[in-house]
Order: sequence, then C-alpha cells, then structure tokens
Amino acid sequence: MSINSAEKKTIWTAVLAVLSLVAILGLQDWLYTDFDLHAYMLFHNGIEYITYGIGFSMLLLGSIFFVHTLTAHRLYLAALYLIVGMMEIMHVWTNEGMPRHMPIGDTSVGLVFSELAQAVGAAGLFLIFRTRDRPVSASRRLPVLAASATIGILLILTINTLTLRWGDALMSGESWIAIRTLSVTITFSCLSMALFTILYRNRTERPPALLTIVQALTWQLAAATAIALSQTTTDFYMVVGHLYKLIGYCYLIKGIYLVSVEEPYRRQKLAEERINYLAYHDELTGLSNRRLLSEQMNRELSAARERSSMLAVLLLDVDRFKTINDSLGHRVGDRILNAVTERLLAVVERREHVFRMGGDEFTILLTDLASRAEAEETAARIVQSFSTPIPMEHSEYHITVSVGISFYPEDADNVDDLIKNADIAMYSAKALRNEYRLFTPGMNTKADERLLLENDMRRALEQQQFYLLYQPQMELSTGRTLGAEALIRWRHPQRGELSPIAFIPIAEENGMVLQLGEWVLREACRQNKAWQNQGLPPITVSVNLSMRQFAQADLVSRVQAILEETALSPQYLELEITESMTSDVDHAIVTLTELKKLGVKISIDDFGTGYSSLLYLKKFPIDKLKIDRSFVFELTVGSSDAAIVTTITMMARQLGLRVTAEGVENSAQLQFLQELQCDEAQGYYFAKPLPTEELQRWLELAGVTSA
Repeated sequence: MSINSAEKKTIWTAVLAVLSLVAILGLQDWLYTDFDLHAYMLFHNGIEYITYGIGFSMLLLGSIFFVHTLTAHRLYLAALYLIVGMMEIMHVWTNEGMPRHMPIGDTSVGLVFSELAQAVGAAGLFLIFRTRDRPVSASRRLPVLAASATIGILLILTINTLTLRWGDALMSGESWIAIRTLSVTITFSCLSMALFTILYRNRTERPPALLTIVQALTWQLAAATAIALSQTTTDFYMVVGHLYKLIGYCYLIKGIYLVSVEEPYRRQKLAEERINYLAYHDELTGLSNRRLLSEQMNRELSAARERSSMLAVLLLDVDRFKTINDSLGHRVGDRILNAVTERLLAVVERREHVFRMGGDEFTILLTDLASRAEAEETAARIVQSFSTPIPMEHSEYHITVSVGISFYPEDADNVDDLIKNADIAMYSAKALRNEYRLFTPGMNTKADERLLLENDMRRALEQQQFYLLYQPQMELSTGRTLGAEALIRWRHPQRGELSPIAFIPIAEENGMVLQLGEWVLREACRQNKAWQNQGLPPITVSVNLSMRQFAQADLVSRVQAILEETALSPQYLELEITESMTSDVDHAIVTLTELKKLGVKISIDDFGTGYSSLLYLKKFPIDKLKIDRSFVFELTVGSSDAAIVTTITMMARQLGLRVTAEGVENSAQLQFLQELQCDEAQGYYFAKPLPTEELQRWLELAGVTSA
C-alpha cells in the first residue's frame, strides 16, 4: 500500500513526539529543574493565553465560516473547545502567583481546572470522533453552543462549590492521588481511543485534515504524559507538558482550519471549475461543446478574414445511431460515442478543433486550408476510420458515419450559416450513408423538401397514402411461385409515387419506422389471408423488419397478435432481418428463438453486405439466406462476385438453409444460379414488384402450388 505525503508527515510527527519524550526522560538527571515562580508564571501565562486564543479560534472556525457546509464534527469541536477554553482561563486565573490563587489540600484550584480541562478535552474528542461526520443545519449552532456554555458554567460552579466545602478532604493524600490518577487515565485512554478511531474509520482513505488532527492528538498524548510526570506546578515536566500542549493545539486548529475553511473553499473552487468546464465541454466525451464551438469559430473566422485564408466546417453524424441506442441501450450508445471520439481524434491533429454538438453529432473545424481538397481528404479519412468494427465486451459493432462540409468564404461568412450548410450537406450524405458531401446551394431546397416530407409522413398513415407492392419469389428447380416479398410505397398527393429510399431514412430518425413497420406486417398478413380465402393456394409473404422493430421487447407478442388478428397461419409469414440486427448476439438468439416458436420463418436479408460471424450464424434459428443484389449484378462478368455467391450457397447448404438470390435481371444470371443449385430467386427477370391485383392475376395464371 502506497503512503502519500500527508501520511508520511503524520508518521514523522508521531516519531518526533515519541523520540523527544524519550530523550527528555533519558536526560532527566541533567534537564530536570524547578523553575523560579515569577519566571514560570511569565512562561506559563503566555502559553495559556495563546492556548486560550487558539481555543477561541476553534470556536469561530467551527461555527462561523462556511456554515452552508457545516458538519457535526465541526460544530461539536467548537462547542467542546468553548468548554475547554473556559476551564483553561479559570486555570490561569486561579493558578499559583495569580490574585485568584487558592491553595487547597495538597494542590490548588488552578491545578484542578487544568486536570479537568485535559480530561474533558480528551473525552470530548473521543465522543466526537467515535461517530461518523454528517452535515448539520446551521440553525443548530445556537442551541449547541448555548448548551456547551451552560455546561462550562456548571462545571466551574461545581468545582468552586466542591473545593469550598470539601476541598481539603478531597484534594489531600490518597483522595487527590486517586482523582489525579482517574484524570490521567481518562485523558490517556480517550486520546488513544480517539486516535485509533480516526485511523480505523479512515483506513482506506485518510484526508489531510484528519491526519493533521491525528498529529494534534499525538502531541496531546505527549503533553499528558509530561504533565503526569510533574512533581510540582513549576518543574521541568510541567513546562514541557505545556509546550507539547501548545504544539498539539496548533496542529488541532490547523486541522479544523483545513476542515472548516480550506477544504470547503477547495471543494467550492473545484465545483466552480467543474461547472465552468461543463459549460464549454461535453461531459461524456470530454470534447468541446456547441457553446465553445461558436466562440472558437468566431475567433477563427476573424483570423481567416485577416489572413484571407480558407476555413472548413465538417459536421458528422453517426448513421442510425438512434436505432442503435434504442436497441442496445444507452450504456452501449455512450461507449460507441466515446469510440467515435477516439477515432476522430486519431484523424484530426488538434483536439480543440473537435466538438460534440449533442446526441450523435460532431463538428470538426479545419483552419488555414490551402485548398478544398484538404478538407475532402480529412473527411475521407474519417469515413475510412470506421471501416473496422468497434470492439465491445463480447461483441463487435459496425457503424458508419455521414459527413457534410461547408467552406468559408465560399459557402458562408458567419458561424450560423456555416454550421447550417454543413448540416444540410451532412443530410445529403446520409441518403447514401458512409459518405461525405460538400455543400452546394441546391441542397437548401432539398433540406426544405426533407422537412416538408417529414411533416407529410405524419399524416400519410392516417390518410392511407401508404400501400404495398409484392415481388414474386420463384423456386428455380421447378419454376413455381413460392412466395412474395411485401414492399412499401408512398402515394404522395403532391409528389406522386415515392420509393422507400425517399422516406424510410427519415422514418428511422423520427421513430415512425415502428408504426410503418407494424402497418406493413399487418397489411401483408391480412392480404395473404385474403388471397387464401379467395381460393388461391397459400404462399409465404416476406416482411422486412427494421432494426428498431427487432429491438422491441414485445416484438414476439406483437407478431403473435397480428397473426391472430388476421387469422393467418404462422407458416405463411417470413420475417426478414439484416446482419446488422444481430450485433447483440444474445438478444438476437432469444428473439429469433421465440419467433420460431410461433411457427414463422426467418431469413437474413442482404446477406454478405454485413458483418455476421459464422460462429454465431449457425446458432441463429433461421431458415434462409438472401444474397444481396449487389453480388448478383455482376455474377457472370468474371468478377469475384461469382465466388462469393458460390461460397454463400455452399455454406448455406451445409447449414441446412435455403438460399434466395435477389436482383436477378437476365437469363445468364438465372442459368448460373440454377447450375449452382440455388433454391430461390426474385428480380425483374421474373417480375417487378406488383400491386395487389396484379399479383393476384399472376398467381391465378401461374397456377401456384404451396411451398
């Protein structure tokens, strides 16, 4: 266990007190003397008045300063040394050589008050430090101090009464020896127990203030030892005892000062610094925040104007972060944001030019650019830095970012417009994801259109503007139609027919994808059951789940409720998920297993474009892999896509899974897939996505048979 400087100082202080006492005892034959009364009085009264002043200071420090942080220890120490101070001043007034001196028995009233001050002080210290410190209300000061003053007065009156009536009997012979022995015992035992209590209570962490009080108690023990060894009121041991007591009081007031003044002041300064830091920095990532960005940009813009230089603002957004956050929880979301920060700082040289705007948005400031190409190069390196997954406990998470760039002076000449234009460019990049875009004036119109589209989307569900198309899925070995994939479209009253690319990204960001997804699932099941009721042989309808749908805790019960509502048998519903949804392997296994228990089929869509681990893939209770259209497109032109498709098909066969190829557009692709013994295919070669009525005619003409 390491020892800090305050602990070392405490150890050396204790060693010094013990060694000095041992040295005095060893050299007592040479050092011991009985001082002249007048010389002793000058020394004694000086020390006592200093001690009394220190006690009064303890009273002030413990009850006046930083009362908003008043604690029980501070208040009760102030009350204790009010009583001790009263005993000490009575000791001075009634000591030998003073006008109020009154001999009694084998001693004097002054020595009685001295013994009482030591015993009360030691007992009080033990009682105070045996309990844990706690905050107390400032309103308790007056009652506590009034009570301590009352106790002090009662003690003084009691001593005066006892000495006047029974003083000679009590303070003589064996009675006085017994009283003094009791006083010394109380003093030693209470100081020792207080010392042990403080050290034990703070054995894991010892604040400097409490260690200073430990040093004070050490000197108080030394003082009690020296005074107990004294044979007269003016001898060498009494002088040493008072010196030790003065040193102990000095350490004690230092400790109380640390507790009552310095530590509250330090905490207040730290709190102010923390508040000031949080005013300009993000608490999670430690990056500068929006407020500091505004100030920094104003300074950099002024410098750029003076130097006639170029400046760029890069606004970055984590793609689909809201979905990730909702799916995996805020703890994982926060760790991903910290990982994003680390990767940005690895690309951008100056930390002070990287800012977190809030949520999953970050801003990067690039100054003194020689050309626009420098900013583009930085943006490209940022996008590339997210090509590797983010490791996290037992999983890896793949994320992408979209970056928008605006330039001073070409795109804007003030902070607000530069940020706004970078934001518009960033949303343009998000349409493609994992890209960066430079701002162009035409993007303003697109941004306005996007906002209008988002507002229109909220009314579209109520007004039944969404509808489904169905793309047939063919069995390659027989040519039969086994099923159809349900695809959502939007019949916008002003813009006409809109594909999912135009509105699904917006729905994912504003959360409407949950409502849309549930509507698609219900409508597809309802329509499939309607075809069956019309006498058509049953087919399987495939429905895509969004990441946010898959993350819903009640997804299984929602699917079950829709199946019961539409009366569709579960075997005729296929749910499609993407590889990215399986990042949380444990959640994926549990959810997929529960869905399979319902009797529905599960397929992984766009297989090969994500980051599935084959180790986990074999654990997932799935029925089918769907090969992404990007691999099928150049299947027959000698590219590596043929090898990828072949590998996926063979792997699926080994795992007992069916394979569907998407995007088949010509006979050459079809022939390749048939030779590979791929199970199913869909694409424009067979049929484009069809409206409900057309798919019904297709099924009637094709003579559908069930899977």
